[in-house]
Formats: sequence, structure tokens, C-alpha cells
Amino acid sequence: MKIEPTKEFACTLGVMLGSKLIWYKHFQLFCDDIILEYAKPPYWIIELATVRYQGTAIEIVNKYIRSEPFITYYNSKHCDQYIACLYIKYTRRELSWASLLLEAGQYADGCEAVKEPCEYFYELLTEYEAEEFDIELEHKQREEIQDKFRIEIDEVQEIYDVFRVYFKQYIQKEREASKP
Repeated sequence: MKIEPTKEFACTLGVMLGSKLIWYKHFQLFCDDIILEYAKPPYWIIELATVRYQGTAIEIVNKYIRSEPFITYYNSKHCDQYIACLYIKYTRRELSWASLLLEAGQYADGCEAVKEPCEYFYELLTEYEAEEFDIELEHKQREEIQDKFRIEIDEVQEIYDVFRVYFKQYIQKEREASKP
């Protein structure tokens, strides 16, 4: 998949950064490739290529999203992508199921644009806790959320797969640099 540094992509990137699905080890080499590919690379990509602090990366992306020409891309689709990011973190075992439900509920409560209200996630969490974190209930709930957010999970997964390649390259370079 070839990624173009458009505002639409920047919106998804901002969500991925905000959810902590990716960080500088995922995007720095990507930015380097974009810089090499374009005669006039986007300034926000140049800025992003040099940062390590997650908050600064999010600021750079959001500043670009809110710059001229103004767009209306950032909408409920991107809010739903946040839930997809949490789901991917869960499948990678970065989050427990209970943590995913809690974070999704908190995000939906603050965002109010997710296709399911915060109560949906909190009710699933309450049920999961009441059943003492039953694995069969977890699988049932996981399938339910996967069905509801399938499109967003697939969209984010496709971009995340690209960033995982860059992450592996970054780690390889770090290892090679640390060898005597």
C-alpha cells in the first residue's frame, strides 16, 4: 500500500498517534521516505521526521489538519477509527479486553461521535466483570465489536501494516548501530 501524505491520511495518522497504536519508531523512517520521494515534501512531514515526543507529533499532525485549505475530513469516521486502534492493540496483546472496553467507553464519552455511545462499552465491561472475565464472553463481545467496527478496523490495519514494516526497519537500524 502506498500512502500519500494527504489531510485524510493525516486525520487517520492523528488517531493512530492519539491512541498510541504507533509512535516515533513507526513513523520516522516513513517520513524520511516521503521526504526523499517528493521534490517539495510537505513541511509537516519534515517536522514530524524529527520528533520523538508523542504529544509533539500529535500537535504537528493536528496543526496540519487544521491548516488551509480547510477540510471537513475529521468526522465520526475518524472517531470510530480510534476504537479500531484500540481493537488492534487488543489483538496484539497490548491491551486486555477490560482495558479496551474502559478506554473505548471513556473515548466515546468525550468524543460523542462514535457509532456506539459510551454506555454501550460500559455495559459490556460491566457484564464482563460480573462474569468474572469469562473468556467465552470475551470472545462473544470481541466478535460483536469486530462486526460493528469491521470497516474501520480494516482501514486502520492496512495503514498499520505499513507502519509495522517501518518499525521493524527502525529496530533493525538500532540493533546494527549498537553493535561494536
